[in-house]
Amino acid sequence: MADVLDAQSSVVLTASPLQRVGAFALAALAEVGHPEAVTGVTFAKVTDEMTRDLVATAGVAKASDPGGFWLGASYMLWPNSKINPTARARQAPEERERLVRGWRSLPDEDRWPDAPCAYCGRAACGWFGKVDIPLGASVEHRNTTAPGHQGTPLCYPCVVSLWAFPYGASLSGGRAAAIHSWDDDFLAAVTSAAVDRSRRAAVAGVPAKKAKPIPYAREAAVLSAVRAYGYRIASGVELLVLSNGNKEQFLVAQELDQPVAEWLRSTQRRPEHRTGYPLLVASQAAKQVPGESFLAKRVFARPAQVLDFVVGHLLTQISATAPVPAQTPVLAPLVYSYCREVLTMDDKDVERIEELARRLAALLGQDSRPGPFRDFIRANSKGGNLPGWFRSRGVEWLLLPRPEGTAAVLLPVRDYRLLFEGERAWSWRRLLVFAVLEALANDGWQPKGSQSELQEIKDELTDAVSADNEEEVER
Repeated sequence: MADVLDAQSSVVLTASPLQRVGAFALAALAEVGHPEAVTGVTFAKVTDEMTRDLVATAGVAKASDPGGFWLGASYMLWPNSKINPTARARQAPEERERLVRGWRSLPDEDRWPDAPCAYCGRAACGWFGKVDIPLGASVEHRNTTAPGHQGTPLCYPCVVSLWAFPYGASLSGGRAAAIHSWDDDFLAAVTSAAVDRSRRAAVAGVPAKKAKPIPYAREAAVLSAVRAYGYRIASGVELLVLSNGNKEQFLVAQELDQPVAEWLRSTQRRPEHRTGYPLLVASQAAKQVPGESFLAKRVFARPAQVLDFVVGHLLTQISATAPVPAQTPVLAPLVYSYCREVLTMDDKDVERIEELARRLAALLGQDSRPGPFRDFIRANSKGGNLPGWFRSRGVEWLLLPRPEGTAAVLLPVRDYRLLFEGERAWSWRRLLVFAVLEALANDGWQPKGSQSELQEIKDELTDAVSADNEEEVER
């Protein structure tokens, strides 16, 4: 029996992301490095500390009053619980405290169900439902208890971990947002930082009226956390956003795959990536959305769009004085590594595109007029006839003098298949445009033409890029 009682004060990690976030929040509150180090006296101390946070709201009339932080959070996290009953306005502070302490106590042993904990398999101490368990795996698996059913059996450490979950999350806008990963070291670091923020917010009382949040603020927070982490991230990173309230049951989970997370971290660690990162961020911005917000949103939802917007941004930077944007070579290490590590483009195929781009740069560079360059970009836009452009310029490449050592065929079959066949053809064509710009920049190509002619070309390219980007956003 002693072992059973010891188990009710020993935290273990389970397969539930919400329990894991809560378990690491407990560890942070206990100032230890891992949930399994939270046992016995430490577990009791931290549990009591969380209970006291709720008891401190007993004298608060409304959630919007000073000191009402956890009362306000309770409507989103623990609806219909002892901290926020319907009759709360008629209760004395002493009664509120008694009810909260009773709710958060370990049930008497004679009330324990003869059932294992649904999370960890140890002896459960009670049946639990919506009051204590935030949403399950999805909205379709809500935590409400069916009529005639007793609920979900949980042990005390697992339900305490769920109570600790909001300490490891960001609470704003009526929703809780938490970062989760199966990489325990990373999860420990991000949860510890979240616990610090939550405690500061609770001490400050009700959330102060803040400036309007930036778009995609939660995704941007994940981006910042990943870039700031000092060690290799061994697993994917999830963003969990939920509300357990009566008015809204909401759960959305997004995931950054491990290669994406590691690549984002590299933008802070590798010097050549760090140099190009501000340019990458600038390329993702829109009029109403900061670049880092859109970068964060795109790496979660549509990673291929990052490349699209880099290329589109460079094309809009073309001017009468700078036909090839100077940012191109600076961005090159980031773009090629993104294609290889995030978009998982094959190394040999990337090299083929770079080689094709050098042939195209040699072809376009033979002509000092800007028109042929414009025609290539126009042909490579949505609705452009790039196959037709290659047919006509391939003959020219074959018949006219070529740089020494270059192949006689401008577009080999393998390259053709990359550009025009398969689901990723558009990404390969975007990479080709980038590689051509880079090759022209490296060659120091400077087209000749009047200012008005170059400006006209810039306007045409800007219109074409805007149309392509709008189409990508709609997708």
